[in-house]
Amino acid sequence: MAQSLDEFIEEMKKDLESFASEYRKSHAENPEHFPLALDDNNEGLWLEFLVDHATRDRS
Repeated sequence: MAQSLDEFIEEMKKDLESFASEYRKSHAENPEHFPLALDDNNEGLWLEFLVDHATRDRS
């Protein structure tokens, strides 16, 4: 299926908002396991978490 750049950007925006909402909810339930800030040299984990969220349950 063809996808335009604009469609891709909109999909990624939805994934980002969904990730942030889900992560904040998880933080409220378990703040030690879901921190809102990562230590130095661990910032790349945000992208890893987002990609995991965005690719979960996709066929």
